[in-house]
Amino acid sequence: MDGEPTAGAPLPPHPTDKGRVGIIDVGSNSIRLVVYERASRAPLPVFNEKVLCGLARGLDATGRLNPEGVEMALANIDRFTMLAHNMKVTTLDLLATAAVRDAADGADFMRELERRPGIRAHTVSGRDEARFSGYGVICGMPDANGVMGDLGGGSLELVALADGRLGESSTLPVGPLRLMSSGKGDPKRAVVDAIESVRWLREETGKTFYAVGGAWRSFARLHMEQAGYPLHIIHHYEIAAEEARAVARLIAVQSAKSLEKMPGVSRRRVDTLPLACLALDRLLAALKPKTVVFSAFGLREGFYHVRLSEAEQARHPLIAFAEEQGAGWRRFDLSPTEIFDWLSPAFADESPADRILRTAACHLSDISWDDHPDYRAEQAYVRVLHLPAPGMSHRDRAVLAMALTYRYKSDPKSATMDTALRLSDSKGKAFARRLGACLRLAYNLSGGAPGLLPQIALRRTDRDLRLIVPAELKRALGDVTARRLQTAAEAFDLRSAIVSA
Repeated sequence: MDGEPTAGAPLPPHPTDKGRVGIIDVGSNSIRLVVYERASRAPLPVFNEKVLCGLARGLDATGRLNPEGVEMALANIDRFTMLAHNMKVTTLDLLATAAVRDAADGADFMRELERRPGIRAHTVSGRDEARFSGYGVICGMPDANGVMGDLGGGSLELVALADGRLGESSTLPVGPLRLMSSGKGDPKRAVVDAIESVRWLREETGKTFYAVGGAWRSFARLHMEQAGYPLHIIHHYEIAAEEARAVARLIAVQSAKSLEKMPGVSRRRVDTLPLACLALDRLLAALKPKTVVFSAFGLREGFYHVRLSEAEQARHPLIAFAEEQGAGWRRFDLSPTEIFDWLSPAFADESPADRILRTAACHLSDISWDDHPDYRAEQAYVRVLHLPAPGMSHRDRAVLAMALTYRYKSDPKSATMDTALRLSDSKGKAFARRLGACLRLAYNLSGGAPGLLPQIALRRTDRDLRLIVPAELKRALGDVTARRLQTAAEAFDLRSAIVSA
C-alpha cells in the first residue's frame, strides 16, 4: 500500500472518566495486555505483560497462523481476560494486526475470540494500524513533525506526521519474524525493495524519523548501553541520524552469536534485530533526517487517542498528566493555577515550551511533602526525572526534575542532580533554578493556603526581584521570606527588594 491517505472509519467515543480500560494487542510475534488507569490524554498504564507466541512464524510459507502460536495465544488471552476482570476493567478491546488479518485462518481465529465474553475484538486493517500508531506518536509527542515507522513482527507501517495530523501512509509486509520464517527469497532484499517502493518518502526528507516497535526499542536500549547514556527511558530518546545509521549498519551484519555478547541486547531479539536494523538504515537513507526519536507510544495509545473528544485531544499531554497525577500529591488547598498566576510576572519572557514546564511544575510542586524533610529534594528529583509522563523530551525531564529539586532545597549538591545536569543545557539549568526558587518562595508566603498570594505581588524589573506587600503585612513576613526572596533574586542575577504597597 503506497501513499494512501491515513483516514479511517470513526470509532465510537471512549469514556475518559469511567474507570480502567484495557487492550489485548495481538501482534505477529507477541501478545500483550496493557491496562490503563483510564482512557485520557495522558494514558497511565497500571499493568503491562507480554507473551511471545510467534503467530506469524511460517505465515508466508503456509498462508496460515502458526498452530502452536494459536494455541498459546488463546490460552494467554483467556488468562488476560481473567486478569482484566479482576482488575475491574470497564472495557477490554482486542486489536489483531498483520498476522491475523493476512492469514487464511485469521477469521477463524477471530471467531474463536468472539465466543469469549468480555472482549471487543477488532481486526485492524493496515491503514488503521498506521493511523493508530501515528496518533500514538502524536499522543506522546504533540509537536511531532516527520515520518513515523512502526516495525512489528509481520509488517512495517509508515505515516507522515505534521501539526498533529497524519499524511500519507504505507503498510509493508516486511516484519522480521515473517520474513525469516517465509522460506521465500532473500529477506534483506525484500526489506530494501519494499522501502524503495514507497515513493512519497521522497517528499518527507530532512525531517525527524519517529521509531516505534519492540525491535527498534531494543536497538535504542543497545545504543544507550554502548553510549553510557545516563537515563534508561526509551520514550523521546534521540540519536543523530548519521550515528543511528552507523550503528544500524554494524548490527545488520552481525551473527546471532555476536549479538548475544553485546551488552543491552535481549536474547529474544538476536534473530530479528539485524533485519530491523537494515530496515532502519534504509529508511534513514531515504528520508535523510537529522534526528531519530524513539517513541514508547504507538498502536495502543493511538487507538484510545482517536476516540477522545476534541477538547481532550487538544490538551497538552504533560500538563494533562501533571493535572491528573499532581492532584493526588497535594496536601493543601492552594491551587496550581493560583501559584502559576502569581509567578507569571517573573517569567514574562519565557518560551512556550518553558511555559508548559512551569505549568507542570506548579501541579507537581507538592510532590514530596510526605517524605522525610532531609530527603524531600532528593525524592522529588528522582520521581520527576522518572515520571511515566508523555509530552516531554529528556532535556525537559531534566529541567523539570531540577526545578522540583530547587523547590525543596536552595543549594542541592551537584552529585544529587548528576543525570539532569548532563542532559540539560545552560538555559535549562538557569530556568530550573529560577522556577524552583520561586516555588519555594510561594509556599513560604502562602503556607499552602489559598487567597494569600494574590495579596502580595511578585514583580521582576531590570534591577531587582521584588515583593510588593501591603503595609499591614510587611512586618509579618519574617526573615525566612527575605532569605528565600534573595535566593530567587540571585537565580535571576538580580537584587531582592521588599516594597510596601
